[in-house]
Amino acid sequence: MPQPVTRTQSDEGTSMTNEMGTSDGSTPAERIERIRAELTRVTGLAAEHVLADTETIGAAEIAERAKAEISRITGLAADHVSAVRNEADGWRVTVDLIELKRIPTSSDVLAAYDATYTLTGSLLNYHRTRRYSRDQMMSGE
Repeated sequence: MPQPVTRTQSDEGTSMTNEMGTSDGSTPAERIERIRAELTRVTGLAAEHVLADTETIGAAEIAERAKAEISRITGLAADHVSAVRNEADGWRVTVDLIELKRIPTSSDVLAAYDATYTLTGSLLNYHRTRRYSRDQMMSGE
């Protein structure tokens, strides 16, 4: 999140100073990039996963993010994204992961994980909703 900025008077005129007391004449985009880099360093998340509070992301980006993030969290290989829903309070994404590889691959055991994201792309929660064989026919969908 951007740091609060306060204004102070100096002999040369008005300058901007952040709460750490350092002069900051950078543009908002430069400040966002600096904040992203710091959050990446602190949290270990890739910079592209750290967004400013006001930036919203599209369906393709949230689908790719969910596929990578849920796979990384669970340690399972992602197979595909089967649903992306944009709702008023955020994104709902269903990612199908391979829980058990078998030969032939048509008998792999997959699991569907539902994930909830904010409109800006922050993961709020996820959970496994079902397990199924890759060759299993789905009814009603």
